[in-house]
Amino acid sequence: MVSINESDHVFGMAIMKIFTPLLEEEKFQKKIANWNKLIVVELKGIYTFSLIFDKGVISCEYGDREKYNLKLITTFDAFVGIAEGTTGLIPAFIRGRIKVKKIYNIFTVLKFITILLPALKRATAEPIAEGYIKVF
Repeated sequence: MVSINESDHVFGMAIMKIFTPLLEEEKFQKKIANWNKLIVVELKGIYTFSLIFDKGVISCEYGDREKYNLKLITTFDAFVGIAEGTTGLIPAFIRGRIKVKKIYNIFTVLKFITILLPALKRATAEPIAEGYIKVF
């Protein structure tokens, strides 16, 4: 059974909220069930967080880690553009808006993309209630 640990920082709570609806999907559960990876996402000059996939348990912690399987470095604008679908992942990478450390872990890169992008697109597709501001 796949589960998500509660996060104690704002961006971590947002990321965990993105993954929560996917817990009901069997396809998502199969992808995560035996995956053991640490992925660092650095939003330049703003925020760095670590996503930990530990055999069915997803956690998000504030800050960087020395050892990781993959690190994405991007601007907040590029991250939001990808989430909203206004910026393509490949064009952003080619233009240098996203940098990837340890890109040689190509299977980790591909699997993470198939986990994160659908979650982001699903989260940004939902209408925002009146009086609220869209963060993603």
